[in-house]
Amino acid sequence: MDLSRLNWRSIMIIATSAMMIQQAFSYVCQIVMPILADRLAEEFGISRGWLGFYLAIQNIMAIIAAVGCGGFILRFGAVRVSQTTLILMGSSLLVIASGQLWLYPIGAILLGAASVSTPASSHILAKVCPPQLAPLVFSIKQTGVPVGALIGGLLLPFLLGVVFYSHVLGETIRLGHFGAAFITALIVFFVAFALQPIRGYFDADRDPKTKISFGNIHATMKMVLSNPPLRDLAFAAFAFGGLQAVFSGFFLLFLIDGLGYSEVEAGGAFAIASFSAIWARIIWGWLAGSHFSPRYLLSTIGLIAGFSSLIIANFDLSWGLLDITIVAIAFNISAISWHGLLLAETARLAPKEHVGGVTGGVLSFTSIAMMAYPAIYGIILALTGSYSLGFLLAAIPSFIAFIIFLRKPIEASWISSVTKNIILVIRPEVLIQVATTIGFGIGIGLTWDYVVFGY
Repeated sequence: MDLSRLNWRSIMIIATSAMMIQQAFSYVCQIVMPILADRLAEEFGISRGWLGFYLAIQNIMAIIAAVGCGGFILRFGAVRVSQTTLILMGSSLLVIASGQLWLYPIGAILLGAASVSTPASSHILAKVCPPQLAPLVFSIKQTGVPVGALIGGLLLPFLLGVVFYSHVLGETIRLGHFGAAFITALIVFFVAFALQPIRGYFDADRDPKTKISFGNIHATMKMVLSNPPLRDLAFAAFAFGGLQAVFSGFFLLFLIDGLGYSEVEAGGAFAIASFSAIWARIIWGWLAGSHFSPRYLLSTIGLIAGFSSLIIANFDLSWGLLDITIVAIAFNISAISWHGLLLAETARLAPKEHVGGVTGGVLSFTSIAMMAYPAIYGIILALTGSYSLGFLLAAIPSFIAFIIFLRKPIEASWISSVTKNIILVIRPEVLIQVATTIGFGIGIGLTWDYVVFGY
């Protein structure tokens, strides 16, 4: 396909649409295992907590892939890397479809290695998108995640219920969980090959002579951590990515196993909430591009996401599906809708020739969170049987992100800054002031109770 004759707007639209589709089906692959987790646990006679172990393996590999992807993007091209990620993800679904539990860690590794779809797409958009449109365009591209959640939330339950009669075999066939994974893999492979016509144009900047080495990982991480604004973005990627991992990994299982909803009901609530995130991402990007500082918007996201997670932690059998869906929508418009905003800021702050690599470096913190949060959640679930405690703990970093983005980036290291503030806080005169204020407040409260209530 010859795109060179088109104007920049047409090229930008083609790039955004293609990368959004790539992102959507990448996320479909991410939620296949959470949707099938309950059935697979029954199939193999194992605890639902095993899902945390699977996701931990996936994200260990994702960390390595994210921080080392820059050289691959420069050498092979962003579209080729995007195609490869989809093929790897589809292959991980074939592993699930095999029904061999001992192979599942290999599937997790394949899925983790494919986590570089976002840095690859950022590399493309950073080249074709004007700076003033970047927050909006990146947010539109990232609507691929909730679109993928919507597709997966509807497609997987449908495939699970497909039953047909085979004249060749002379018997009724039910796709079931293994068949659903297999059909989804075929769809993902088709999407990967559908990207081929645009490769010639968007991968024209690839350099086959680019060397790929683990030294790139150290350089990328140094570039991120030595830049205070990028360092703040890395923490946001960690805090919000962890919440996203817990939600995508365990929300459906919470509803199905913990609250007794059917797969169709849970999948429907998940899909509706995911649909709200499509518009939320676009609105966040529009606000950042024309009205508000991205830092203040990220702070707002941290506050809403933290409170939403706390409310989910209070779900019990008394909660109706409508109420649950409303809370899930609040969670999705915050903890699931930050990507475009953060990626546009990352692309703006990164050196132009290293956008893909720096994006991978920032997103490696998302992978770290997506490794740690599900692992901790899975352990808590296995030990206590509680779906609530994990959501409660996951809210804490989100509230910290809310505080971080309320102020300008701290130029010194976080450790030295925190230590300095602790020393300031524990000074005797400060402690006396705090104690006096608390005592005064208690005194007013007791006086009020005595005057109004008589006790």
